Formats: sequence, structure tokens, C-alpha cells
Amino acid sequence: MDKTKKRNIGIICAIVIGVLMIVAIIRFVLIFGLAISIPLLSKEEVYNDINKYNDYIGTSAKKDYKSKWEMSEEIFPKKIKDSYEVKDFTFVYYNPWDANYLAYLEIDYNEEDYEKEIERLNRIGISKYKGYYGVTGFDNYTLLAMDADSYHGFVYAITDDNNKIVYVEMIFCNYSMDIDYNKYIPKKYLPDGYDATMDNPYQKEKDKEEGIGNLF
Repeated sequence: MDKTKKRNIGIICAIVIGVLMIVAIIRFVLIFGLAISIPLLSKEEVYNDINKYNDYIGTSAKKDYKSKWEMSEEIFPKKIKDSYEVKDFTFVYYNPWDANYLAYLEIDYNEEDYEKEIERLNRIGISKYKGYYGVTGFDNYTLLAMDADSYHGFVYAITDDNNKIVYVEMIFCNYSMDIDYNKYIPKKYLPDGYDATMDNPYQKEKDKEEGIGNLF
């Protein structure tokens, strides 16, 4: 092979390698850009209109708010009756990569409605929850019902034993919640010891068990 052919082959190889490098750089920039921009562009959706309660909670909720990572919302009232005195209601949806759901509902019941609701919640029961995300229990309130998942979070109802019932859901994945739940739920209504913030001890423990921590 003469020198001219060798030179041309070398030029072609250099061009091909250069093109592949440019494609790899562009791909990296696009992926990195998406990783940064999607969480920045995503915003928390916050709703407080109790008249639209069923748009956010339960089987008739709107599409984006319906699946809840297969967590059950039967602990929450199926509907809000006129006799219920709703003191506070907040629903938050946030989806930077994976959907996060938060709901907080506080109701003061009359005596009759309170007794009926206590009976309903007692039938649902309390699933295992202690130890998840550092939770030790509820020292200041009586836990009436709990649906807990070690990966996806909590749905529960508590009472002050004086006709008030508070309903809470904090549903997420990857062992941490992207919503700042302390901003929306009074601390007194959170489980004792609860920590689902980013890089919480429970998340680190689970990542270590699954070998994820060894990748970084």
C-alpha cells in the first residue's frame, strides 16, 4: 500500500473517530441536561379546595393522582359529608422523576360521625410500620389505622380522642420523599422519629443492603 492510500485511510479513521466523539459528547450533554432540567422545571402542585377532594383522593381521583404506587387510600374518607367540619386540607403532587404524593386532612367530627368513623378505621387495622424511616410510634395521638410500605411510605389516621381525626399520606419511592413534608404537615401529626428526607439513615441502610452504595 502506497503512502497516499495510507494517509487517506488515516484521515478517514480520524474523521470517523472525531464524529463518534462528537456524538458521544452531544449525547452526554443531552442526558446530563435532562437530568438537571427536569427536576428544575417540575413544580409542586398544591391544592387546598376541599370541594374538589375526590379529584385528588380515592378511586375517582384524576389520572395523575390515581395510582399512588398501588398504596391504598381506603383510610381516607370516601367523601366529605356536610356534617364534617374540615379544619384543614392539603394535597401535593410532585413528579421530578418519580411521582410523590402528600395529603393532609384534619376533621372535627360530631359525636355520631366520630363513633362511626372510629369503627370504620378500626376495621381497616394497622399494618407493620415501626422501624420504617426511623418511626417509633405516636406518643401524643392514638393511631387508628395504618397502611405502611417499607419502600413507598405511609397512609394513616390518628385521633386526639376528642372527636378530631387527622388523615395523612406520604407516598414516594426510592426510600426518600422529594416533597418537603414539614412544609405542609404540622410536625405534631408526623410519626415520632420519622425521617424520609433525601439521604436519610433508612435510605442509606437499604441502599447498602441492595448494594447501591457500592456503585458510588
